[in-house]
Amino acid sequence: MESINPAGPESAVNASGARSGFTARWVSAFLYLGGILLGNVFVLVFGIVVLSLTDAGDPARVYFSLTFPLGGVWIGLTFSFRDFVQRYWSGTQCWMWMLLAGAMTFFLDRQVAVASVAAFMAGEGLDWLVFHLLRRKSMQTRMVLSNLFSCPVDSLIFVTLAFGLPWYSEAVWGQALV
Repeated sequence: MESINPAGPESAVNASGARSGFTARWVSAFLYLGGILLGNVFVLVFGIVVLSLTDAGDPARVYFSLTFPLGGVWIGLTFSFRDFVQRYWSGTQCWMWMLLAGAMTFFLDRQVAVASVAAFMAGEGLDWLVFHLLRRKSMQTRMVLSNLFSCPVDSLIFVTLAFGLPWYSEAVWGQALV
């Protein structure tokens, strides 16, 4: 049985005396870095894709279409993973992981790296700030609100810099939705 610690789950101690948050800390960091890496690889391999729902009998009839960089699927998840990193590693240590994620992208592609780092610093910096300011709210509220503000900022910066598209392009807002 775990003891309850008002300092939060990152400092809870289980019945054997081991820190229960230890595994969660490393899992959150691994998922965060892995999500960044996969997001950038998917951008490089697949680029911008169009997901369409069409009529099987008449493929020219499109009911719904969404244009976005395929890596956006992973990057969207990284904002939530980063919230857990901030929860388990503290606000200042979270910046260490964010900087490491930015450095990792330089080994993949310079243009994507510049776009990623600019988007990381603006989008994830905003995410960090909103998450921090809401520290007295529930984890769910913190995650939803911090992602609500930060994901569109990240999308706007990344897609415009990585692909040279204008801010109003379908790919920018498609990534924000993803």
